[in-house]
Amino acid sequence: MARDDDYFRKRLLTMLCATWTAQACSVFALLGLADRIAAGTTGGGELAATAGLDPVALRRLLAALADAGVLRQTGPDDFVLSGMGEYLRTDAPGSVRDTAVLYGQEVFASFAGLLDTVRTGRPAFTDRFGESFYRYLGGHPELAATFNGAMSTAPEPPPPPARLFDDARTVVDLGGGDGGLLADLLRDRPGLRGVLVELPEAAARGRARLAAAGVLDRVDVVVGSFFDRVPTGGDRYVLRRVLHNWNDGNVTRVLTRVRAAMPAGARLLVLEELLPAQPQRSGAGAGTWGAPRNRIVDLLMLVLMEGRDRTAAEYGQLLADAGFAVTGVTDGAIEAVPV
Repeated sequence: MARDDDYFRKRLLTMLCATWTAQACSVFALLGLADRIAAGTTGGGELAATAGLDPVALRRLLAALADAGVLRQTGPDDFVLSGMGEYLRTDAPGSVRDTAVLYGQEVFASFAGLLDTVRTGRPAFTDRFGESFYRYLGGHPELAATFNGAMSTAPEPPPPPARLFDDARTVVDLGGGDGGLLADLLRDRPGLRGVLVELPEAAARGRARLAAAGVLDRVDVVVGSFFDRVPTGGDRYVLRRVLHNWNDGNVTRVLTRVRAAMPAGARLLVLEELLPAQPQRSGAGAGTWGAPRNRIVDLLMLVLMEGRDRTAAEYGQLLADAGFAVTGVTDGAIEAVPV
């Protein structure tokens, strides 16, 4: 029992120190040090001189990251990227550099306000930065670029069932990010057309990805917010991992606008990671309950923005409030039609 108690104590202490390592990675990424090391500047003193940093402080940062496995120390003042550290390069396939920067800056500041959020229910981001997350993004293009970069390299949700698009002619993807869903759909369906609705930074990334996929000529990219404009003329409208960003009132606003734009015979697909109707047991014999996904992400939503994940029934009620009827729920896809 004593050994078990010591194990749990050490594990907890490791968790409590995790923010230190995350901040070290964020600063390392923000300063572009992974790119400099990859280009051949591996000495701590030389890195400090080229980046305009304090050499003693930088060596201590690099040493800590070496202990964390992000770097490998190959000499008294020489460091190279580990396999893990390679992903902090800006040009690495699957780079998480933007994610590291975002998590170490605005996200870290928001989690610092978690106590106030738990007391008030208000996103800490709004209190810390003076306005809501997405409104703030609109006024800070550099942060918007970092945010969209982080989102574009995040693991993509599983593709929706192909049958949902079998008879589609025009798919309108609202808040479709960098166009990944449309790129996949149109690549496999030569007769299909798409419409991507996104804010400027994400729309630019979408054009690039759709062009790389060879389907941009079949996509209309509409720059703007789905709160303000939803294109008409589609027969399949998609909200993929979008509604969970917003509170119930704003979800109803979006759905109502979508409902007004949809022609007769069109269908709406809400693609979300749905919470189970009943909690599922996790950890055999542990006496704890949890959803299938890591609920720390839900805590991130709490401090950063107004949204939350929901059950299929909760989305069904919001859809009904906006004038839809749910016709099916499968694999995280809710099908709905206007009524």
